Amino acid sequence: MWYYRRLPEGLVVMQTRPEQAPQLEDLQRICFPTLDDAERFKSAHYLKHIDLFPDGQFVVLDGDSVVGATTTLRLHFDFEHVNHTFADIIQGGWLTSHEPAGDWLYGADVGVQPKYRGRGLATALYAARQEAVWRLGLRGQVTAGMIPGYGAVKDRMSAQDYYKGVVEGRIKDSTLSMQLGVGFEPRALLANYLNDPVCDNFSVLLVLGADKEVRGASRKHAMSYIRLNTEVPGPRARDLIARRAAAAPAGLGRATDVVVERADGGLVFDVDGNTFIDFAGGIGMLAVGHSPRAVVKAIQDQAAKYIHPCSLVATYEPYVRLAELLNEVTPGTFKKKTIFANSGAEAVENAVKLSRKFTGRATIVCFEGGYHGRTLLTLSLTSKYGLFKSGFGPFAPEIVRLPIPNLYRTPQGMTEEQYVDFGIRQLENAFVAQVDPKAVAAIIIEPVQGEAGFLPVPPRFLRRIRELCSEHGIVMIADEVQCGMGRTGKLFAVEHYDIVPDLITTAKSLGAGMPIAAVTGRADIMDSAHLGGIGGTYGGSPVACAAAIEAVNIIRQPDFLAHARRLGDVMHDAMDGWKARFPIVGDVRGLGPMRLVEFVRDRDAKEPATPEQTLQIARQAVASGVVVMRAGLYSNCIRLLPPLVMPEDMLREGLDVVGRAIEVVSMRHAGTPA
Repeated sequence: MWYYRRLPEGLVVMQTRPEQAPQLEDLQRICFPTLDDAERFKSAHYLKHIDLFPDGQFVVLDGDSVVGATTTLRLHFDFEHVNHTFADIIQGGWLTSHEPAGDWLYGADVGVQPKYRGRGLATALYAARQEAVWRLGLRGQVTAGMIPGYGAVKDRMSAQDYYKGVVEGRIKDSTLSMQLGVGFEPRALLANYLNDPVCDNFSVLLVLGADKEVRGASRKHAMSYIRLNTEVPGPRARDLIARRAAAAPAGLGRATDVVVERADGGLVFDVDGNTFIDFAGGIGMLAVGHSPRAVVKAIQDQAAKYIHPCSLVATYEPYVRLAELLNEVTPGTFKKKTIFANSGAEAVENAVKLSRKFTGRATIVCFEGGYHGRTLLTLSLTSKYGLFKSGFGPFAPEIVRLPIPNLYRTPQGMTEEQYVDFGIRQLENAFVAQVDPKAVAAIIIEPVQGEAGFLPVPPRFLRRIRELCSEHGIVMIADEVQCGMGRTGKLFAVEHYDIVPDLITTAKSLGAGMPIAAVTGRADIMDSAHLGGIGGTYGGSPVACAAAIEAVNIIRQPDFLAHARRLGDVMHDAMDGWKARFPIVGDVRGLGPMRLVEFVRDRDAKEPATPEQTLQIARQAVASGVVVMRAGLYSNCIRLLPPLVMPEDMLREGLDVVGRAIEVVSMRHAGTPA
């Protein structure tokens, strides 16, 4: 969905969504009460229209109520031989008449609820159609407009005279006069076009060329996904931000001033009518995008059956099916089992508890820069003290935190390979100097560290962890809450390393935005807890499970993952360009489409840029229409987590905006006009 326009009255014009089809059928019945029922669009027709040509279907919404709409198709149009009827056009719900390569946008209808007429909604719909013309490079709009005023006067004048009088401005027709005012040019009177006595079956062939402007249409917006109508935040957004500040605690972070009204795919639409490209993706929750149809339908269908009988009370299909699915797709050929929780932190806690129970040991080894959650245990495992941990201690005991090679900050005088060797020696030495391996229950690691700054763990370092775990009977836990579920271009990040962990934790994109997390792994470890020792009231909500089943089945498809990798290639190339152009960019890195840019004050010394300077870049990007957020141990990085369904041209537009934000802030700090 690319079109979203807020009208001054607070109404919204946007592309039609499937759930609106029943309302559209009702609207047709209201707007065209005398039209023969055989020629009226039904709900099934509207669904087919959306499948065939989503770019050309628009609605006007008052809240969630459809108060106006238009449906269109593409055709090759021969104006010299106009002999079709409306029945010809809608045959089979456009299955036979829609031509995907057609060079004209054919408007089949425009309907506005009676109490909303006279407020410019029809013009707004024609403006949306004209932007579709410009966006798709078509020759213009063509339609056959009804002349609803003719039925009342047909006994005293001919249709030709009526048509001529309206065109010359001597007669006012509620529809045709409005269309002429929009800019349509009349071409011919069509007899027996449709079966409706209100116009005695007459219509007028009308054309609006691509060279014509329409009030409310923007050529700039038509060629862009971003649509900015106000500053960010706008007036409605500021009101809601103020309400949030009054109602919610000050410690609740807020990365941007975006206030969401709707979202679709890779786009966010705010309460002031602005459209943003989303590069934050709910901090990596939205691999399949905002509100994907299959997930929305699965949620709706499941909620209509039952919402939450609780897995501790009863058994239900969605829980079992999702567990089977994760047991199938996670790495490893051994027998596996899965348990569900509400969040990534809960998944990590379950993985730690099961590791301790299975091994009979207490110590957990984690790594500097790691982020594993905000509960007491997972916060104890988490690094980045000042932001996440300050004042919240004391923390859980029996945790050993070890350094990890950050290749960007390889010490001077060392090669990257030497630094990895040194890191491995530190790891091995810790099992002598800090903890006996026979006391270690688990080693937990993110294959790509998230909050630390999208640091892919060096392959030899990760392999050595696997070897040490196997050698000493330690459980290896791969925390893939952020880097899993397609985020790196493979279903799981460990697949890049050809390493199989004993347990793997997933969340975020697993649920397509629904609160669900999982621990999947070796059945003997998963079965080690006593009866009743694991589980929780909300873990494995059937509604969340239904969403996750759809999400996993989408993400696991080869075409989906191939597109994700292609997005990663585009990001890699664009971000390498930033590094070449802007001295403030110290490093760009990541794995696949999980990418990050790190800012520095001095490239040679790699001195981190200040959090405030990084925040300025993020704010500049958001103000220009792209949602981003910071990351990194020094809060000097911007992470990019676009929904993996994002079209390549949308991604490129967003990357251009972020690149420009870096340039603007860099020049500002250098004292050079942007």
